[in-house]
Amino acid sequence: MDDRVTEPYLVGQDAIAGELSRGKWCVYLHEWLGDENDLPTWRMQVAEHAAEFGVDVCFMDIPRKDMTLVANVQALPSFEQVTQSVAALEHYRERVADRRRSAQ
Repeated sequence: MDDRVTEPYLVGQDAIAGELSRGKWCVYLHEWLGDENDLPTWRMQVAEHAAEFGVDVCFMDIPRKDMTLVANVQALPSFEQVTQSVAALEHYRERVADRRRSAQ
């Protein structure tokens, strides 16, 4: 895995802006939105928080994976970095699913 791709971790919506301002990017699992939130509202709120940090963001949906990439326009990740991030999140999903099956 690339040095800039870490194990998946969840940060709050307001913390995403800080991560983006440091040149990181975020691949967000749609299931993390929960039942009370929707993707368009989440995007709007992330963009508003990022603007407070002076960060211009871009979003890219990854529909077949139910994920959204959010990145700082001035520090876009490479294709390989995004691919590795998606793979790390898919591995995370599999581990969570395995734990749920084991608990049943």
